[in-house]
Amino acid sequence: MNELFKDNIMSLKDISIDNHDPKNPEYMTESEYMAINFDKVKEAYVRTRGIYYHPKSSDAIVIDDNKITMIEFKNGVIDRELTSEIREKMLNSVLIYCDLEDKSLGFTREHVDYILVYNYKKNPFDPNDKKYRYQMNVYRDKIKKNIFKKANMRFKQFGLEIYEKYLFNNVLTYSMRDFHDYFTSRLPEE
Repeated sequence: MNELFKDNIMSLKDISIDNHDPKNPEYMTESEYMAINFDKVKEAYVRTRGIYYHPKSSDAIVIDDNKITMIEFKNGVIDRELTSEIREKMLNSVLIYCDLEDKSLGFTREHVDYILVYNYKKNPFDPNDKKYRYQMNVYRDKIKKNIFKKANMRFKQFGLEIYEKYLFNNVLTYSMRDFHDYFTSRLPEE
């Protein structure tokens, strides 16, 4: 494991904190599983290379049994602008990861998954709700969601699936509850 990774290990709970309101911090997960704080890795990466541009990056990386998962936590409303920012984070995170680990995009396509963890209460899937802001085509999403449900597959929200099989093996969008049920509850206890 890269030294920058080793120097930036902390719990997923601590990585997931939303402290926009310092008096009322919110955690997107309660998992104490130790992960790589990729935002901190990115800061060190930029500093050691003397890069003026500060790219956006994903929040965490979990490495479990040679399976690598990049994770982004978003507690607010996910609109078009934020979706664009998340896509930029996905791209930059892969580039930084590949540079640090001397890996290719072929490696990330095969071995790296990406998960966006969002607050369902702030982003419910309701195409009839006027607050349904993030998607460019509400009706297309409604049809896709029904098809995915019939195929017994997970619907990927916010248009992030564009990077699946291009940069990542799988791209998933989980509510905080789903993140626990389908990801953190399955991690080994340390």
